[in-house]
Amino acid sequence: MRACLFLSSAIALVALTLPSCSAAPTTTTLSSFTYPNIEHGHSGYFTLINRVTKNDGLRVCSVLDRGETQAFRHLYPVNKRGDRVEVLNRKTHDEASHTNHHHGASNLDEENGTSGEESKDLLEMNTNLEKDWPMVERAFLDSECDRVDEPFYMGDEQGQLVFNDPNGSLQADDEVRKLIDSGPDSNRIDIVFMGDGYTLDEREKFFSDMQRLVNDMFMGDTFKSFLPLFNVHALFRPSKESGIGVNGHWKDTSFRLYRDGTELRGIYVADPSAARQACRAVGKYSCDFPSLIGNDPYYGGLGGEFVISTSSNKSGTIVLRHELGHSLINVGEEYDGGQVYSGVNAERWSIQNIKWKHWLTDPVPREEKNVIRAQDYAWYNLKKGPYKVKFNSDGQWKRWSLKISHSGVDTDDSFEVYLDGKRLSWTSPGGYDRDFSEWAGDEGFSAGAHEIEFRQGEKYDHEPEDPSRPIRQLCSVTMHEFMGEDQYRFDDNVISAYPTFDIRGRKTWRSNHEYCLMRNMASTQLCSICKEGLWHRLLSKASLLDEIRVDCQGENEGEVSTFSITANVIPLGQFRKDQSKRETGEVYKIRWFRNGVHQTELDDQVHIQVPVADAGIWEFKAEFQTPEVRKDPRGLLKASKVFALSKQLC
Repeated sequence: MRACLFLSSAIALVALTLPSCSAAPTTTTLSSFTYPNIEHGHSGYFTLINRVTKNDGLRVCSVLDRGETQAFRHLYPVNKRGDRVEVLNRKTHDEASHTNHHHGASNLDEENGTSGEESKDLLEMNTNLEKDWPMVERAFLDSECDRVDEPFYMGDEQGQLVFNDPNGSLQADDEVRKLIDSGPDSNRIDIVFMGDGYTLDEREKFFSDMQRLVNDMFMGDTFKSFLPLFNVHALFRPSKESGIGVNGHWKDTSFRLYRDGTELRGIYVADPSAARQACRAVGKYSCDFPSLIGNDPYYGGLGGEFVISTSSNKSGTIVLRHELGHSLINVGEEYDGGQVYSGVNAERWSIQNIKWKHWLTDPVPREEKNVIRAQDYAWYNLKKGPYKVKFNSDGQWKRWSLKISHSGVDTDDSFEVYLDGKRLSWTSPGGYDRDFSEWAGDEGFSAGAHEIEFRQGEKYDHEPEDPSRPIRQLCSVTMHEFMGEDQYRFDDNVISAYPTFDIRGRKTWRSNHEYCLMRNMASTQLCSICKEGLWHRLLSKASLLDEIRVDCQGENEGEVSTFSITANVIPLGQFRKDQSKRETGEVYKIRWFRNGVHQTELDDQVHIQVPVADAGIWEFKAEFQTPEVRKDPRGLLKASKVFALSKQLC
C-alpha cells in the first residue's frame, strides 16, 4: 500500500521522500442498456362498435372508431386457450335510460333510432395481434350483428389498415397539462379530461376546475391506493360560447355537450368525433379513458364511451367518480331501478355460486331480506302542485327506508315531505344543485295502502320561475322495507347477497348494503368487490414492471467489472413515495434467479450489484400482494422478465 504524508513545523517544512501519489480508482458507469417489459413499446388494437338490439331482436351494428392503444397483458402472447380478443361491453349508464310511467324515452334514444324498450351496447373489442385485427373484427361483426349499417370493415382493396378517425393534432389554442405523471403513458392507465363550454378567457378556470376534480378523486379516498397506476392529462380547447346546452340544443362549444331538458340528469355529446380526435391528439398511448367536463355549476353526467360530468363544486366529483367507476371497473348498476346489472358487482343467477364467495362474511351464502315498495324517477316540477307516490305493504317487515333526490330546494321552507299524512323532518342541503335526502323508521308499515306526498313550500306557489337556476324539482324516489338486523344487516363491513331490483322489479344481488359509491353516490368508497375488480382491470393493461435497466460499471473507464441492475417497478407497497397511501399488508415479493437458481440473498430488492463473473441468463420475478385482492386467476398481480447479462452487451 502506498501512502502520502506531509509534516510541517513553525521552522521548516520537510517533505519525506515517498512514492508518487495518484487518485484512488473510482467506479463509473461505462454504458447502459434496458430491457422493457413485454408490453412496453408494443401496441394493442381496438374497435369500438355500437350495437342496437331492436324490439324484434334484430341486432344492428355500426363501427364508431378503431385505432392503436397499449397492449393488453393477458392477450400477449396468445394464451393456452388461444384467446386473441377481449370484448368489453361499455354500456351507457344514465338515469335517462330508466323508463317508467312517469318517464319516457329521451331525445338521445330518438336520435339513435332506439326506444325505451330497445337495448344499446357499446362494445370495445381488443387484440394485440395486428395481422389478425381485420379478420377478427369482420368475424365479430358477422357473428354478433344481424346487420351492419354503413359497413366499415378493416382494410382497403390493397389490404392496408383503414382508420375511421386518424390520430389528431392539437389546434392552435389548445393546451395540455399533465396533472398526474406516474410514469410512461405506454405502461400506465391514462385519463384525459377535456373541457367543453370554456371560452378562451376561461382557460385558467378550466385548469383550476380540473385540478380540483383530480385532487378530490385521487388525493382523497376513492382511488388513492391506485394512484401510481394513473396518468391524468387535462386538454383545454376553447369554445366560442360559455356553458353547455339545454332542451336538446347545444351551444357553439368544442364538443357540443347538452342536456336533454332542463332537469339535472344526463348530459350528452353531440360531436363525439371531435372528442375522439382531441383525445388522441394528447398522445399515442394517452387516451385510455376520455372524459368530457362541462362548464356548468350543476349536477349531470353520463357513462359509456366518454365519462361525462360537470365542473359543479358540489356534485361534479360525485358524478365523475361514479361514472368513471363504470368505465374503469367495467361494472353495471348497484342502485335500484336501472337496466344494466352485470360485471363483478352483480350476481344474476344464484347466490350459491355468487361471484364474490371468497369475500363473504359468512361461510355459507345467505340473502339479506328486503323488498322495494316504490321506485319512481319522477323528474317532477313541484311548481305544478303536490306529487304523490302510493304503495302497499303486507305488514310483515320490521324497518323502512325512504331515499329521494331533488334540485332547486335551497331553503328549509322550500320543500315538504309527508308520509301517510305526517310531515317528515327535513333540512335543505343549501344551494340549487341536485342533492339527496333520506329517512328511516325502525318499525315496518301496517298491511295496506300507504302514500308519500311531496310539495314545494306554500309561500313559493306564486313565485315566478327563474330561468337562470334549476327548477324546484323532485327527481327520484325509492322506498324499501327490511327485516330485522338478524335477517338484513346494515353493517358496512358485512359482505353478503343484498337484493337489487331493476326497472321491471327483477331481482339481482350486490355485495353490500349502502357502502359502495356504485350504489350510494354520496359515498366516497368502493366496496371490496369493486376494488378487486379495479386492480384486475388496471393491471390487464399496465404491467407492474416498467423495465430492467443495466449499468455496466468499471474502474476509470477500464474493463467492465460490475453490472448494476435496477428493476423499475410501479411504486406500490414498500416502494410507494407516499407511505400514507399504503394499505396494511401491501407488499412486493421480489425474487432474482441466475441460470435458473434462486439468489436468496437478493430477495425483495429492486437494485442489485452483480460481478461480471456472474454473467448469464437472469430472471426477475415480482408479485404484488394487497388485502384488496384475494383472487388473481390470470396472474395480473405478477410480473417477470428474463434477460441476459454479458460484457458484450455493454
